[in-house]
Amino acid sequence: MTRIKLHLAALASVAALAMAAIPAAQAAGPQGFGGPAPAPAPHAKAHQDQSPIVTADWVKRHGRDDMHVTLRGRFDKQLRGEKYLFVDEGGGSITAELDHDRDWSHFRRGERVEIRAEIDRGKRGVELDVKSVRPLQAAPKPAPKPAPKPAPQPGPRH
Repeated sequence: MTRIKLHLAALASVAALAMAAIPAAQAAGPQGFGGPAPAPAPHAKAHQDQSPIVTADWVKRHGRDDMHVTLRGRFDKQLRGEKYLFVDEGGGSITAELDHDRDWSHFRRGERVEIRAEIDRGKRGVELDVKSVRPLQAAPKPAPKPAPKPAPQPGPRH
């Protein structure tokens, strides 16, 4: 019986340590945001609608509270807590919230992404409440120009 009690005590200790580590991991930021991104999660949500792609400036000027929008760009840095700076492809920026209770490990900071978000107009201004993130391929680089053909060399004169 003593052996069983020791095993149960050990299991309880391990479980308590694991539960204590969860809040610390959540406070550090969303999974994957600061480090290398693993393979895409099979449960990662795809964008379901075909809303037009807008810019951060458009959201600030014309977006209505609770409106759903799609933007392309990258997450630049963590501002505080769940708030991050999102920079769109045109260089405009806006604060975006990534809830720490969700798994964001399918992308990483600085990676080109498409986000689906809800506009939140409040006392602090206009922010985005991010609902989904879809990594995009890096912007295509222009094809290298072919090397110029050498000028024909004159043949021997006769």
